[in-house]
Amino acid sequence: MGERRSDTKEKILEAALRLFSRKGFRETTIKDIAKEVGITEGAIYRHFNSKDEIIHELLISITTELKEAIAKSIEKGESEEEIFKNIIEALIGYAFNKPESYRFLNLYHLLKEYPQVTHLPGELILKFLNNLYTKKKLKTYPEVALAVITGSVERIFIFKERNFLRHNTQLIKRELISTLKGALIG
Repeated sequence: MGERRSDTKEKILEAALRLFSRKGFRETTIKDIAKEVGITEGAIYRHFNSKDEIIHELLISITTELKEAIAKSIEKGESEEEIFKNIIEALIGYAFNKPESYRFLNLYHLLKEYPQVTHLPGELILKFLNNLYTKKKLKTYPEVALAVITGSVERIFIFKERNFLRHNTQLIKRELISTLKGALIG
């Protein structure tokens, strides 16, 4: 019976992620989630106390997953240039491979309505950029560079998702890395 509950809980989280990434937090109701899963609203409340609890659990899971991807990209780099490239590849790869999770994170960042999570994935990138800035290898403030990197990845994701950008993913990654490196590293 315990396995069955965890399976239902996972289905609730997956359905909620789909709905939140399409409709937003406010517009998605517990009733919507229940309908998407094919269960009653009461069944959801056996696993979660509220919609906020579902959002919080998704946020923790997604930020942990993205932080791990960024941490691995930093660890496997042998030079600062390679680490920079790896970070961008990790961000783009996450966005393209997990679009619902990426959309969810963007909604969270835009709304800032759920302050429960304080250690977001961008902190790892900012730490790396601060190091470059200290060594005078970054052309702008670390916070500006972080905004340029994450904003660029977000735009590329949106353009690709809406078929405005039709190039293959590898070409897009190479172009973005080259452009950001030229603009930020010096």
